[in-house]
Amino acid sequence: MNRFAALLLVIVGLAVYPFRLCAQAPANGAPKLLNLDSLSADDQALLMQYQDSFKNDLYDFLDVFAKPGKNQIDTSVYDMDRSSHTEVSLGFVSRQLINGRVIALSTTKGKLIALYGVGFYPAVAYYHKYGFYLELSTTFYTDYAIAHATPVPVVSPSAGYAHTFFKRWLLGASYTRTFNTYGSAESRLLLNNTMTFTSSVDIWKKLIFTSCFSTYWSTDRSAGLPADEKLSTELVLSLKKVFTFYKFLGAKEFSITPALNFYFANDNRTYITALAVSDVKKDVKKDTVVRTQNVNDFFGFLDLEPSVDFDWRIRNLDIYFTPTLAIPFNIFYPGKDERALNPKVYRFYAQAGIKYLFNVKRKGVINAKVSDSLMD
Repeated sequence: MNRFAALLLVIVGLAVYPFRLCAQAPANGAPKLLNLDSLSADDQALLMQYQDSFKNDLYDFLDVFAKPGKNQIDTSVYDMDRSSHTEVSLGFVSRQLINGRVIALSTTKGKLIALYGVGFYPAVAYYHKYGFYLELSTTFYTDYAIAHATPVPVVSPSAGYAHTFFKRWLLGASYTRTFNTYGSAESRLLLNNTMTFTSSVDIWKKLIFTSCFSTYWSTDRSAGLPADEKLSTELVLSLKKVFTFYKFLGAKEFSITPALNFYFANDNRTYITALAVSDVKKDVKKDTVVRTQNVNDFFGFLDLEPSVDFDWRIRNLDIYFTPTLAIPFNIFYPGKDERALNPKVYRFYAQAGIKYLFNVKRKGVINAKVSDSLMD
């Protein structure tokens, strides 16, 4: 038993002992002693069972606060993530934002057309142990107009590769083709291809720096297509610290990950998404959408999002919850034809989800520290 465990047992014993004396003291002041030798065989067996159960529960509790090098890590979780497997997941977002921006456009009469409600994201994916993966995801909105315009608003197949080098450096690349089933025929062909490159480095003991660069381009390559409808680029820089607890709250692994996310981009993707929403919601006879022509002229810092991720991993089952505060910068106001560097706007939203892993071999428990921290 380590020093911390011994010290805790001594403190608990000293705190409880006076109460035990008071409770056991008879009226004449003489302590009443219980002879354990007088117990029957069944009572002694039951007492031993209670003692063993108490010790196991106590040691499981102390393991949470023990030093990481002394934790008994259940490698079944580690082996699942790095074996070829299939995942089925369902994600949830409480508010639809892009780079901290509300997905909305104004009409010439001042009417605001926006995407409201929450979003659900079912997906199925296959991950190969060498790093290749395929995924098919869909999107469902609770926005009344979008939900009644089409049963499945968005379908997105994707393929990619991710691998950790030198146990600390993760490199990845992926391509996604987005099929919108709402909006006009023209808006469905805008910014519907995505290429993403990701790099993550474990700087020091689960302090991870991540950079993610994405390029969006349109299938429609018409010569007269405005620049803001042809291409969009985004760069996300993230710094996070992962705190992992083992055998905690019923989970094999429970992690808390505070993060700071910095978004650099232009407003093209927000504008194109809002344009598709306006195609569904606007009154063709009465509403004329204000087309923002200069969103492509600016590329810079758009959003700061501090967040905290809570992740429960119970063997094949993974549950996460991520509250996030979006603090947008450089918001463009079409009516004023200007950008506000710091509009002092704060938008809270939360992400949550659950996923299940299939066809994975399970292995036992070892007293070894898992070295690959970026893939946790």
